[in-house]
Amino acid sequence: MTDAIHPTTVPNHSGSYSELDSLCKLIREEKVILWVGSGFSSYAGYPTGTQLRDIILKTLSELPSGAPDLRDVSLKEVADYYVAAKGRDSLIELLRTLYDNTPQRSDVHELLALINRVKYIVTTNYDPLFEYAYGNNRIVKIAHDEELPGLTDNPEKTVLLKIHGDLSDPGSIIITSDDYDTFDKDSIVWGNIRSLLAIYSVAFIGYSINDPHVEEMLGDIDERLKRRRHSYYFIDSKIDEEKRAHLSSYDLHYIEMDAAAAMNFVAVKTIQFSYLDSMGNSALLIKSDPIFESRDFHVDRNISCGKITHLSLIPTRPDVQSDIKITLTSKTGNNTQFLAFQKFVTGQSFEPVMLTDSDCTISIRGGEMNGVFIFDPAISSYPALSVAPQPSEVVNVDLQLQSGTIRLSKLPMKIFNSEVLLKFEIKDPDFNFTITIQKGKPDVELNFSMHHIVSDIERGRQIYSLFDKWIQGETLELITDRLPAPFLIPPNSFSEPTSDSPPIHALCQLYTDLSDIQRILKVRLTIPDEITQEDQRTIRELVTFLRGRKQKIPEIKATIVLKTDALTPLKQGKLLTLEGKGPIGTIDYSLFGRIFNVPYAVEGFDIFFENIEEILELREKGIKELKVVAKSTTGQLFIRYSPQPVEKSRSARSGR
Repeated sequence: MTDAIHPTTVPNHSGSYSELDSLCKLIREEKVILWVGSGFSSYAGYPTGTQLRDIILKTLSELPSGAPDLRDVSLKEVADYYVAAKGRDSLIELLRTLYDNTPQRSDVHELLALINRVKYIVTTNYDPLFEYAYGNNRIVKIAHDEELPGLTDNPEKTVLLKIHGDLSDPGSIIITSDDYDTFDKDSIVWGNIRSLLAIYSVAFIGYSINDPHVEEMLGDIDERLKRRRHSYYFIDSKIDEEKRAHLSSYDLHYIEMDAAAAMNFVAVKTIQFSYLDSMGNSALLIKSDPIFESRDFHVDRNISCGKITHLSLIPTRPDVQSDIKITLTSKTGNNTQFLAFQKFVTGQSFEPVMLTDSDCTISIRGGEMNGVFIFDPAISSYPALSVAPQPSEVVNVDLQLQSGTIRLSKLPMKIFNSEVLLKFEIKDPDFNFTITIQKGKPDVELNFSMHHIVSDIERGRQIYSLFDKWIQGETLELITDRLPAPFLIPPNSFSEPTSDSPPIHALCQLYTDLSDIQRILKVRLTIPDEITQEDQRTIRELVTFLRGRKQKIPEIKATIVLKTDALTPLKQGKLLTLEGKGPIGTIDYSLFGRIFNVPYAVEGFDIFFENIEEILELREKGIKELKVVAKSTTGQLFIRYSPQPVEKSRSARSGR
């Protein structure tokens, strides 16, 4: 690719700009087919049609008797003479030596491949210039009907229709009179071209308007296509007015310009508008990636359901050339946003700024960076202007307590750098953490915020524990391979913001409780968008019970199995001591829309059975499985969590 032509000039262009600009706009909109002749390949070292004729003549020792004057001999006739003298295989081999080799240069072809705005290219050339420039990943070649399935198999690729054949298939070459006579004018390839011409405009490049065979070509195309619904553009370095008048029936739009220079101009213009053209077209935006990379930009974008929701270009090197002049004129006299904007552009702040036409008149001139327009040069004033900082680099870092007890690993951190400030920004899905350093000063500003509902409980416990211990007095370390040693963040550098949100310590305790509930009950909790006060009370009661705290109860109703016939203590009403060796029931806790059946065992002192008469009566009848109501005379009756499975025959339940 070459940058020799300035993007805002039109080299060798002596006519009206309107035709070239119209063609350029159509190419940017992907509405043009290129129809390419041998003149477009000549600058790359391949012979033109006239030069090929002369080369073939030189290889013939003599012409047949009665041959016309050499000035009137066409390429087709010379090919006929050659085949008659040396055979068709020899002619194909001669063509291979001339065209089937690496081009000497392919600058403009590479530019066309870079902009990737031409879906179909029709060529009468044999050379592989387009194949070299586009590469196999971006072009599909069609030389005869059997290759047409490639059109639908590769919808994202440019289609190269070689209507005079390809040297890889000698039978497809059209050069002699017999070839033209047997050329199927009703082939499927031509049927496809007819369909395309109902949709696309055509630009003829690489043909001379003074070539006596151009009219024959145009007439042949006109006959094959019958009707033309879109514009035809003819590009030639010299437009003969007499010839123009003679070809008036073809309704051509003429561009008097060298074909390579014209395509170079079109390519550079397309590159200039590639960002603006892609803003509302996600498919075009993706196709433009090679353009942005060639101009040293990284594309920061979000595409949702085929629509672009965010788009910005980020320079990937510091010496990006820009030509942007922004003029702001206050309407209100309020300088707050102006000062914020000034701080941003001078590197004293990395905070985003939004200016609107209610505050000021916004005028932008230029708007070009590295040959790509960021602002439309046709627009003089804008309703709003938004600026946001872009990081100089993004690295992975770890945050850990200096004691090493808790560590958060591989956190993406953006680094913003100006002559005045250095800013580290960690934007994790669950928290934001920024460090702003004024260069040359000891002051360090820290900002920290969290999303109070962290969906992953274990990660939430880890995050809140780390920041809670930091706030309570431990030093925090920021570790990255970009720094020779950990960056130390002392606890006194941060003051917890006052807000309606729970303090960090309370959230640390909450997630620790939730973690213990998951671990002890061997369940996985799904946290709702909001944890209510009732949820928090249930969590505290449940986790306290699971951690072993006994719960006093007034009585216990259960079904027990007596394994002894010694009923004297019961008959005498003696007080008992109970110590459950396993769960005898479950207690229900409702949390986050789920019911948890938590098994419990019973402990107690001074226990008596309130329904002793019923128990004795049933026992006298030989019934050993008895329903009992147990109480304590001193109120010393408890249940405690028991992790053992519940036996159905001994189950009891107490609702919570």
